[in-house]
Amino acid sequence: MKKERKIYQYLPLVLAFIVLPLLLWFLSDFPERSLQMNALSLLTILAFSLLLAQFFLSRTNRDMVKKVKMSNVLKIHKFIGYVFIGIIMLHPFFILVPKFLDDAVSPKDAFIRVITSFDNIGLVLGLVAYSAMLVIMITSFFRFKLHMKYRTWRTFHAYLTTIFIVAAIWHAITLGRHSNGAFTLFYVITGASGIFFLIRMYVLKPSKKPIKNV
Repeated sequence: MKKERKIYQYLPLVLAFIVLPLLLWFLSDFPERSLQMNALSLLTILAFSLLLAQFFLSRTNRDMVKKVKMSNVLKIHKFIGYVFIGIIMLHPFFILVPKFLDDAVSPKDAFIRVITSFDNIGLVLGLVAYSAMLVIMITSFFRFKLHMKYRTWRTFHAYLTTIFIVAAIWHAITLGRHSNGAFTLFYVITGASGIFFLIRMYVLKPSKKPIKNV
């Protein structure tokens, strides 16, 4: 019974970051594409949505931490982080690989355009988001080997995540094939809410209690 209550605490996040994006997808009138491309697009959207949920699967979500053990929240946070950042890191390849089947643009030309088109704000933001995401993953995975104090790492992680989310949302709105009005509103509201949680913890009411290295 106690375990069922804990699972119930995650229901709002499941509805907001899995069910809602799926509904927005199926209710939107997107151009027809192959089953493979639709599957990759939907996987990317869900992965990004779950990364947005990370704001609410941490100690910044005080209500959840009170109802569910921090260790349980942390396990889910780590799982989503490692798995779905890995998926998002494949996002450029989801775009470039189909070029092998397209005679219009070669994969090499498409890749060069992606990394050199500094006059395109959408592509630049994508590169910023990708770089921030890569640093987040490396510093999270190798934190102990980098000998970073937990408080220092946590603050660095929070600020870098904010950069990643802002750049990624802007990138998705600017270049995203499926960033219609509904998805744009979803990204902006969830992203802004998550950043507010961070500001509340680190700026408005910073914790003065000693933090256990976890």
